[in-house]
Amino acid sequence: MMDTLKYGFYFIVAILLQVLVFNHIAFLGYMNPYVYILFLLYLPAETSRGYLLIIAFLLGLGVDLFENSGGVHASASVVLAYFRPAFLRLVVRRQASTLEDLDISSFGLPSMLIYTIFAILIHHFTLFMLESFRWSDIGIVLVRTLYSSLFTLIFVLIVQLWNFRRRN
Repeated sequence: MMDTLKYGFYFIVAILLQVLVFNHIAFLGYMNPYVYILFLLYLPAETSRGYLLIIAFLLGLGVDLFENSGGVHASASVVLAYFRPAFLRLVVRRQASTLEDLDISSFGLPSMLIYTIFAILIHHFTLFMLESFRWSDIGIVLVRTLYSSLFTLIFVLIVQLWNFRRRN
């Protein structure tokens, strides 16, 4: 019950931080941090895929409602949630269900970086491709994906390192 309340609180905070703070950060026209995906990246490893897909849809829908973006965040979040177990299997040597928390201390920095980078890239590429919805804009989509992914990765690393230092 307490975990449900904790994650419910984090869910609301993720949406509010994204729409009230991070959506107003636009650097050079290409860099926008989409840090709400932190919530999806660091849900417990034992979260079932079905539950994860529902949470991802609701999280993305929450951002879409505030942005009036027509469902692109919901779609990109669902794609991320779908591939998340595969990303975890890719980088975690031991069984993912044995992980208590998905953070630097349980992953190790290199594995955490690989997991986070793959997840951010798939989310951002899907998001920007759906926004554009034209293959002729693939160059712009790739540039926006690269820059926004770097910007988002910086914020993710700051949060992860802050949590790591706070725990130790």
